[in-house]
Amino acid sequence: MGERCQPVSACVITYNRSIIVGTCLRAARFADELIVVDKTSTDDTRQVAARLADRVVTVPWSPTVEETRAFAVSLCRHDWILLLDDDECLNPESVQFIRQELRAPRADIYAFPLRHYILGVHDERAYYWPEHHVRLFRRGAVEFGPQVHAGMELRSDRVLRIDPGSGPCIHHLSHPDVAGWIERTNRYTGRQDRARVADDESNLAVFAHARIDHWLARTRDAGNDPYLQAVAVLRAIYDMTDRLKAWEETTGTTGTERFRQLCAELDAAHAARGTGRTAMDTGRVGAWLRRFLRRCREGAPAHGQALTRPVFLRRPE
Repeated sequence: MGERCQPVSACVITYNRSIIVGTCLRAARFADELIVVDKTSTDDTRQVAARLADRVVTVPWSPTVEETRAFAVSLCRHDWILLLDDDECLNPESVQFIRQELRAPRADIYAFPLRHYILGVHDERAYYWPEHHVRLFRRGAVEFGPQVHAGMELRSDRVLRIDPGSGPCIHHLSHPDVAGWIERTNRYTGRQDRARVADDESNLAVFAHARIDHWLARTRDAGNDPYLQAVAVLRAIYDMTDRLKAWEETTGTTGTERFRQLCAELDAAHAARGTGRTAMDTGRVGAWLRRFLRRCREGAPAHGQALTRPVFLRRPE
């Protein structure tokens, strides 16, 4: 018999992933405890989690997962921690790898290759393969902060990057469509505390072209493949949005403030010239009412019609 496998806590942070989270949790049920941190989901995520996890903890919603990771780690009882997002599903080879590795750990930190599924597809020729993310670690070897895309600080140099050709991987079911990518791009780049794209001080148009070229250059056999081009452009869009928001910050005045100023100027200009509809309509109604009353006093019919007793479709209230 070999060494006994050291106990491991698995923790999944989730929000509104009822379609995916069940598969994510079933793959992680080999762990000695399985915890779900739910960020106040509004779909059936919590119900799905309650059937599969040992513990479900609800926390307030926040825009990014980085703000919740340190708290999630604090809930774990064991020294070895498997920390997953709700759109990350271990393949069977990963489970076997973890079980075997924790009999005699060779490292304190393990980085798994992620198979990203962008627009529902994973293609090993795309810029995103192989990309490694730390998901298994010994307590204290990793510290978490709130900075988006840079909230993980390694406290040990004993890091093992799993060979992407060896079998273990995590299926990352991240972006089903373009709308989802754009929404997440806007949400992430809207955080002040974020890892920002490198600024080489080129003009914005040059920067945009350069980012497309950069991600296409990391693509293998792109040719005329529309999918490979699409995901490279999407990745460049993230960088462009990040850079544009950084440029916007430097202007010091937002478009909303400018709109408010312009509206005030237009209102003042209309008031000065008397073009307001209220004033014009009031004058017209007043003149008509004066003519009508004069006709009534003189006994003349209004607008050529005889004055008769009013007829109501229902009794007046």
